[in-house]
Amino acid sequence: MEIEIQLTSSPIAGKILPPAGGAAGAWLEFRGVVRGEENGQPIAALEYEAYPEMAEREIRRLLETLAVKHPCLAARVIHRVGIIPVGETAIFVGVAGKHRGETLALLTRFMDQLKQDVPIWKRRAVPVGARPYAEHQPQQPSNVQRAAAGSATPAALRSLDEAMAEIHSRCQPLPPVRVSLAAAFGRVLRETVYAPEDLPANDRSTRDGYAILADDTSESFQIVDTIHAAGWKPRLLQPGETVRVATGAVLPCDGVRVVMQENVDRHGDQIQITKREAGLNLRKRGEDVKAGQPLVEAGVRLDAGKLALLATAGCAHPLVGPRLRVAHFTTGDEIISPDQTPKPGQIRDSNSILIRGLLQHWPCEIFQTHLPEDFERAKSEIGNRKLEIDRADLILVSGGASVGDKDFTRPLLEWLGFDIVFAQVNVRPGKPLIFGVSGTRVAFGLPGNPLSHFVCFHFAVATALARLNGEAAPKFLRGRLATKLDDAACLRETLWPARLEWNDGSPRLHPLAWASSGDVTSLASANALVRVPVNCVALDAGAELEFLPAAAFGLWPDVPSHRLDATPQPA
Repeated sequence: MEIEIQLTSSPIAGKILPPAGGAAGAWLEFRGVVRGEENGQPIAALEYEAYPEMAEREIRRLLETLAVKHPCLAARVIHRVGIIPVGETAIFVGVAGKHRGETLALLTRFMDQLKQDVPIWKRRAVPVGARPYAEHQPQQPSNVQRAAAGSATPAALRSLDEAMAEIHSRCQPLPPVRVSLAAAFGRVLRETVYAPEDLPANDRSTRDGYAILADDTSESFQIVDTIHAAGWKPRLLQPGETVRVATGAVLPCDGVRVVMQENVDRHGDQIQITKREAGLNLRKRGEDVKAGQPLVEAGVRLDAGKLALLATAGCAHPLVGPRLRVAHFTTGDEIISPDQTPKPGQIRDSNSILIRGLLQHWPCEIFQTHLPEDFERAKSEIGNRKLEIDRADLILVSGGASVGDKDFTRPLLEWLGFDIVFAQVNVRPGKPLIFGVSGTRVAFGLPGNPLSHFVCFHFAVATALARLNGEAAPKFLRGRLATKLDDAACLRETLWPARLEWNDGSPRLHPLAWASSGDVTSLASANALVRVPVNCVALDAGAELEFLPAAAFGLWPDVPSHRLDATPQPA
C-alpha cells in the first residue's frame, strides 16, 4: 500500500487528490474540523503538538498493520500542528481501495486507534478573545533555546526552573488521614499540634530525695509522707517537715526544693542534711512549654522525637499525609535481572533498585514490574495490573521517553489518561523527561540511563512527591566547590553529581567524575547535584554556585537538616 504522511503548520487544502497508487477504485475522505466549543465553553482555536518523527512512524505502522486485514491501495494522512482556528481542518485522512467496504473499514479502524497510538496531542483550547497567534510565537528565542530544542516542538521544551515550577503548581497535596502514632513515622504532619496543658503539668522532682520548704534552715526534719512517681498527695509543709519523693513525683506544694538522698542521714522518720545544694532539683510547671503553645508545626516529617512529643501531649491520632501509592514500570528488551549474566546487548536492571531506594525517603507503597518493548503487549500487561495502576498516586516509567523506534512512554501515559504537560527539559543529563497529570494523579517518563534517573528524580519526582505529601519542595542552596570542575561547553544546564561535605558549617562540593548518563559509578558517592551554567567549560575551586541536596530535605546523615532549612533560597 502506498502511504503519504505530512505534519504541517500550514492550513490543509480544501481539495486533496488521492495518491497516484490509489487512482482506481473507491476513495474515502475524513476531515476533522475544529469546532467552536470545547467542554461546553466557546473557543477560538485549538493547539496541537507532536513528536514529528515518532508520529509519522506510528501512523505508518498503524496503517500497515490495518492493511493486513483490510487490504487497500493507498492512504494519505495530513495532520496540522500548532494553532488551528475554529472552522479549519486539523486532520485529513484519505484512503483508496478497490472495494468500498475494505476502504471504509480501514478508515474507521484507523480513526479509532489514531488518538491512543500516535504521539500527537491536543495541548490546549484557546478561549474566545485571546490572541492565539501572538501567544504561540515566542519572542526572539535565544541561540541556546534554538539549539537545545532540536527536533522537538518549542512548546515541549522547559528550562529547569520552569519544569520545577510547573510540577510544583500542578501537584496538590493529597487529602490527609488520621492514623495512630505507631503508623505515623515518616509521614508529614498536616496540622499544627498545640500543647493541651502546661508541660510538665506540675512541679516534679528530678531526684530521689526529700522535699522541704525552699527557705527552711532547720537542722533536722520529720518525714511526714512518701510520694511515689505515680502518686499525688498535695499538702502544705511546715518548717522542719519533709516528704520522701521519688524521681518524677509531683511535689506536695509550691515553694519547695528537693534534697538528694545521698546528702542526708536518715534515722527512722528523721533526717539530717549533710550537704546543702545550690540547685532545687525539680522541674517547674510549664518550663518546657505553656498550654496553648505550638508543639509541632504542620508540614514537618514525623520522626521518633516528634512522635514522642505528640504522645506526651496526648495527640494519639495525628492528621498526616497518606501513604502514597507508586507504580514503577521498567522498559527495554535489553534489561535483565541483576542475578543474571548479560549476553551481548543486554544490561542488568539497576533502575528498579535505584528507584526503590530513593523512594524509601517517602512513606509509600511501591509496585514494580517490567513492560515488554512493544506498545500493544505493554498495554496488555498493564491491563492485567489494572487495580494497582488505577490506585496509584504516582506512575513512573523508566525508559522509552525519547523518540527512538521503540520509545512509547508518552503515548502509553496518554493511553492511561494523563495529559502531558511537557516532554523535554533543557538540562543535562535528563532532557527527555515526560511529565503528565490526571486529576490528582501524577506521572513521569524518566530517561532510561541511571544517572539521568538520579538527576530527574531529585529535581522533578521529589518535587511532585513533596507536594503530594504536603511538605516543602526541594530548593537549590548555595555552596562552594572544593575542587576544580572541568567540563565541555554544553547548550544545556548541567546537574553535576557531587559529594557534599560540611567544612566549619559551610557546604563544600566535590565534583564527581562521570562519563555519560549511563555511568553508575558516581552514584556511590553522590549526595548533591551542582548546577553548572550553560556553555561553562570550567569552574575553579572556591567558586560559589547553586546545588541541590540529592537526598531530599537533609534526610541523609552527612547534612544537618537545620542548616539546610536556615539557608535562604537564592534569587
